[in-house]
Amino acid sequence: MPEGSKEIRADHIRKIQNTEVEITDKNYDNTVKEVKELCEKDPNGIMIQDTAWEGYEKIPGWIIKGYGLIVDDFLHQMKEKPTHIFLQAGVGSLAAGIILGLEERMKPEELPVITIVEPETVACYYLSAQKADGKRHHLEGLTKTMMAGINCQTPSITAWPIIRDSAKFYGTLSEDIDAEGMARLGHPLEGDPKVVSGESGAAGFAYVYEILSNPALAKDRAELGLDQNSRIIVLSTEGNTDPDNYHKIVDENNPF
Repeated sequence: MPEGSKEIRADHIRKIQNTEVEITDKNYDNTVKEVKELCEKDPNGIMIQDTAWEGYEKIPGWIIKGYGLIVDDFLHQMKEKPTHIFLQAGVGSLAAGIILGLEERMKPEELPVITIVEPETVACYYLSAQKADGKRHHLEGLTKTMMAGINCQTPSITAWPIIRDSAKFYGTLSEDIDAEGMARLGHPLEGDPKVVSGESGAAGFAYVYEILSNPALAKDRAELGLDQNSRIIVLSTEGNTDPDNYHKIVDENNPF
């Protein structure tokens, strides 16, 4: 696991069949490279990773296709098709999988408006969209965010073209906005169910909640085409994987 990973998350994995887990002194990209080297040295080594590069594309491609099955779940539950979907992205495989899943199950004119959401400190898709040269771009240095599951500095080679050709908007959110989203899910309005969603899991919702609830963002709402008739999909991709931080944000600092 990359530098900055919480020990409690490593412990959760260690409990699965006594798995060996090491937190490195490297960022996500370089940790992936280290694991790749370890697998190449082991005659029985198999690397299962959802980010792809030249020569390593088959397994990430399978993972992307697997993510697409999530679309069946929410389309089955909805009486009407979604108008908007907000997808948090690390290397982008989840977002790409959902996009492909939508495109396989809906007519082009039915597809929702797709927005990619990233932490403001680690936004390689936002950067790539800003560059607007059709290429994926890498963020340098050691990046930090409490949204550890999407602390990724390079778009996956298999996910990038899917997202590039389908997403209409790219947005970033701060730690404070993310925390507010977590707390809102944990302390919902009367009649709504409580959702326990961790830092990375709540990112898509937190972004939408800020857009919809902040009066200063009326222009952003209009640009996104959000109104009282919108049918919005967000995905919670993580539960309470860091209990101390979750309790601090959702219970101790709860603004609701």
